[in-house]
Amino acid sequence: MSLNGIDVASYQAGLEPAKVPCDFVIVKATQGTSYTNPDFVRMARETVAAGRLLGIYHYAGGGDARAEADFFLSKCGQYIGKAILCLDWEGEQNPKFGHDDVNWCKAFCDRVKDKTGVTCFVYMSKHVCRQHSWQPVAASYPLWCAQYASNTPTNYQSSPWTDGAGFGAWKSDTIRQYSSHGRITGYSANIDIDRAFLTAEQWRSMAKGKRTKPPEQVGRNPIDVALSIASAEVGYHEGA
Repeated sequence: MSLNGIDVASYQAGLEPAKVPCDFVIVKATQGTSYTNPDFVRMARETVAAGRLLGIYHYAGGGDARAEADFFLSKCGQYIGKAILCLDWEGEQNPKFGHDDVNWCKAFCDRVKDKTGVTCFVYMSKHVCRQHSWQPVAASYPLWCAQYASNTPTNYQSSPWTDGAGFGAWKSDTIRQYSSHGRITGYSANIDIDRAFLTAEQWRSMAKGKRTKPPEQVGRNPIDVALSIASAEVGYHEGA
C-alpha cells in the first residue's frame, strides 16, 4: 500500500488541507538557524485537524548541523511524536552542498534521533544520491527522493516514473516527490506531489520513533526541557 501527498512551504500559504485530496502533508518549518515558515503553525495545525498525516521538514542552511537541528526541533514542539521529521538537502543557499554533504546530513539526523528518538528522512534529488558515498546516512535514515519525468502538469500517479539507475547507497526511496507541477482539486496553482511507499500505520510508527533514554536524561537546556515535555505529552516511554 502507498499514500498520496503534497509538500508545502510559505509559497502555498492559504492552502487548506481539509479541501485538497491527500493522505499526508509535509510542511516546511525552518531553514538555517533563523528562518521559520510564517505559515508553518497554521498549516501543521490544520493538517492534523483535517485528519491528514503530518510531516515536517527543515531546509539545510549549511551552518552548524547540530545547531540547525536544535533550531528545527525547537519549532516542532507539540508535533514531535505525531509527525515524521525530514531534512531537505539542496544546493541553493547551502554552502556545504557538494563539499561536506554526508557528514553534515548525518550530524543533523543523529542530533534529531538523539533528542527525539525519531528517525529523520533525508530529501535530495536522485542524481545527488549517486554523487557521494551516502552509506553512513543510508544505513540509518530513509530517503525522500525527488525525480521528475517532465514538467507537464499531473495529478497523482500510482506508479511515478524513475530511471533505472538505482538510488546509490539506498536500496529504494521511501517517499518520492515526482512533480513540482502537481495539479489537484482544491488548489489552483502548481504544487509538489509525492507518493509514500508506506501504510498510514507505518507513517505513524515512524513519527512516534523510539527513545533510547528517558526524557529526563536528555539534558536541561531550554530546548531539551521543551522537547522532554513534548515527548511526554505524546506518549514517549523508554523502550516504547
